[in-house]
Amino acid sequence: MYKVLLVDDEPYAIEGLQLLINWEKHGFEIRGVCANGAEAIRMIQEDQPDLVVTDIRMPVMNGLELVEEARRLEHESVLFVITSGYSDFNYARQAIRLGVSNYLTKPVDSIEAEDMLVRLRMQLQERENQERIREHANEQRIKVFLSAMIKDKQTISEQEMSETLPRLNKSHWAYLRIALQGDIQEACLVAEQMADATTSCYVLDRTRDSLGLVWGEEVNDSGGTSEAVKAFAQRLMSNMQNNGCEDIHIAVGSTVNKLELLSESFCSAQEVGRYLFFNQKRLLFAEEIQLENWQFDPETLSEVDHISELLENGSVEELSSSIRSAFELFIEMKAAPEIVHIFSTHIIFRGLSLCRELGGESNALMNELASGILEKGQRNIEKVASNLEHFCLQCKSELAIFRERQLGGIQATVAEYVQMHYRETFTIQELAERFYVNPVHLGQSFLRKYGKGVIEVVHDLRMEEAKRLLQHTNQTSSAIAEQVGYRSYQHFLRHFEKRTAMKPLEYRQKYVN
Repeated sequence: MYKVLLVDDEPYAIEGLQLLINWEKHGFEIRGVCANGAEAIRMIQEDQPDLVVTDIRMPVMNGLELVEEARRLEHESVLFVITSGYSDFNYARQAIRLGVSNYLTKPVDSIEAEDMLVRLRMQLQERENQERIREHANEQRIKVFLSAMIKDKQTISEQEMSETLPRLNKSHWAYLRIALQGDIQEACLVAEQMADATTSCYVLDRTRDSLGLVWGEEVNDSGGTSEAVKAFAQRLMSNMQNNGCEDIHIAVGSTVNKLELLSESFCSAQEVGRYLFFNQKRLLFAEEIQLENWQFDPETLSEVDHISELLENGSVEELSSSIRSAFELFIEMKAAPEIVHIFSTHIIFRGLSLCRELGGESNALMNELASGILEKGQRNIEKVASNLEHFCLQCKSELAIFRERQLGGIQATVAEYVQMHYRETFTIQELAERFYVNPVHLGQSFLRKYGKGVIEVVHDLRMEEAKRLLQHTNQTSSAIAEQVGYRSYQHFLRHFEKRTAMKPLEYRQKYVN
């Protein structure tokens, strides 16, 4: 609602304005009434109304003097409407000179008044839009300025420096780096909301998985990280977690007492980020760490070749042990996170390359694990180690399948297809057509290789899944039968009893209890 102040020394005139015009319909609210211009000036200064409707002829200070005094006191945003029972051109001319273009004659006509309110509301809305545009443009200029202060102060002209620095006059500044997995859009929204509620706070440097935030505050804190930035960082972490953001890590740079030193806070936040990689904490401040000499020596990548060799020819135990040993060494020697990332990247690309060399493609799980590591989505060395180990073991399993496919010919290919599609209904004839082989040859060669026919293998796979569902879910036997691929429950029951010598209910009672 836009705020309205009514000014008239005639009580009946005030009452008429209140009763005859539907102010709320047009988005206006009467916030005060007064009887002369001097009283109106006091109320304008106190309440900052959007619209003042004033009579011309009043004691102490008339309406035109009121407008002139308000302009002198720099209340430029207030709109004025002049009302008068006198058809005096001189009054209108003076009002125009003072920038008042809205004039109502007494007695006020409600239709004419409401038509004018429609125009005034549109004028106020347009002014608000222009103000928002100016504020947004100004905020963008400040963000560009702050980014330059962090990364390259040489690009800032003396004029920009002299114009912008006084507007950012705070006693404490700090740079915060927020890294997370998941919805960066939601994290950015939370950060922007908190920045808007803080006097000098701006979100910068947004990437796919991180945000940079510059915090400025006028606080009484001599040296060290101020309690204010600690409280802000903790609220930021809490708000992001409450809004569903996951795996958040916030590195808070050192607090500086001049904006010109902001690059120092930025550099220290980058350093804090390295400590977070080796730390179980999710929120860490520059003043809480002791500087380390991080190892960037490429010799730390020597284990890449050994692990790549184990991917091809080693055992699962050797592979897991080698990966764990490499990461223990990283922690012991304080290897920089960048080196750990390069190490992981080399192994991932080697694994994917091996898959392609054997004529296969990596599966969805491998791709998901690889992407999480390659995009630096993991913010803790333990998670990187765990994901890399998981990737390598999955890769080794896939490589074994690709080799078997190469050695086992069409029978291995069909066996892999059956493994993935046993819930579906198909015949030997349909399988043979899919893989372009004779159905009799396929059936006989499959039996010789695996000791069972294709359809028997399908039933075995269905029964294993049915037993798992009976043990670990509360689904009914008929629902399980349908889920594993049987259209007839009797058909399912016959095969289940053949392989287990029990009915499904008996099996569930035996193995669940």
